[in-house]
Amino acid sequence: MKKVFISVGEISGDNYASELAKHLKEYELIGITGPKMRAVGVKPIANLEDISVVGLTEALSKYKKIKEVFKQSVQALKSGVDLLIVVDFPGFNIKLLKEAKKLGIKTVYFISPQVWAWGSGRVKEIVENTDLLISILPFEEEIYKPYVSDKFKFAYVGHPLLDIIKTYENEDSFKPKLNIPKNKRIIGLLAGSRESEVNVILPILIEAARLLTKTFDDLHFLIPATVNMVDRVLEKVDFSLPITVITSNLSDKNLPKFENPSYEVMKNAVFSIITSGTATLEAAIIGNPFIIVYKVSPITYFIGKKLVKINYLGLPNIIAGNEIVPELLQDRCNPLDIANKTLEFLTDKNLYETQKRNLEIVRKSLGEKGAIERASNLIRTLLEKGQV
Repeated sequence: MKKVFISVGEISGDNYASELAKHLKEYELIGITGPKMRAVGVKPIANLEDISVVGLTEALSKYKKIKEVFKQSVQALKSGVDLLIVVDFPGFNIKLLKEAKKLGIKTVYFISPQVWAWGSGRVKEIVENTDLLISILPFEEEIYKPYVSDKFKFAYVGHPLLDIIKTYENEDSFKPKLNIPKNKRIIGLLAGSRESEVNVILPILIEAARLLTKTFDDLHFLIPATVNMVDRVLEKVDFSLPITVITSNLSDKNLPKFENPSYEVMKNAVFSIITSGTATLEAAIIGNPFIIVYKVSPITYFIGKKLVKINYLGLPNIIAGNEIVPELLQDRCNPLDIANKTLEFLTDKNLYETQKRNLEIVRKSLGEKGAIERASNLIRTLLEKGQV
């Protein structure tokens, strides 16, 4: 049986890779895993929770652990691996690709790093060390097309989220399960999946919720907590407010559980406040209005402003080429501004419906369902035939 190593460094990568793993069951799957990958049988060499970081300061604090996981990963590659699949997370994964190439192992980059936003110098490294790059964004083809050769192949398969996003609840089923009165409007508070995001952003969202309760008495706030962040979330929530925390059925915590808690919140909330990341594109696909928030350390923000070459942070805005979803970043990511912007959407029907129409346009631009199946077929061909 051929052995495949899959490397992810973020919860979103775990989401995509676990779906890919379901389609590659005929192979022995090992790697740097998240909870969803482990749940579908990928054997962990290390856990993504050990290396997931955002920003310079957090990377420095985790440097020793990241170095240790990298060493373990290289040893695993040397023990006999037929294919390395890496998912985004370029700082770590490009180095791992280079090690695999030295060992003569076939390599796949599934979901390109955002080289169109920053780090364009990485394109050359990616091309030199990747046999097949599988893209999920249509505009990436123009970046990589000049480099396609016998040694480097590129394929656009569409966006996996169109297949991955599944919801099972509606207002009539969801609210009773959470003991939320029928007349209450749900507001989603999504603070991210990394410790640094939860530590910085969740307290801001809680205070924004407190301000909103002074204007509206019919709101109930829902926080979907990723498995790795449940304890961090619970220690920051003020339960004197109308707030409920939910998590996934992979958690052993005594909280309401759903297969896809974030998706259920986005679907059943009249409005959500969402930390920048994959969740913003998930929300766009689901289609209910939201705003994007983000805050990092001043040093990370200063460096990022120098490096980033796009006008927007949120994926829906990048795809639309326009700020269809308001972005409240850094100094604007504060309780008062967030509460005021939320209030605008809750009181201005035209603003609310305009965003809904724009989100539908973004969703349609992402292609057709079946991306994971198309990607797995390409990977299978590479493994079995040595080329695509």
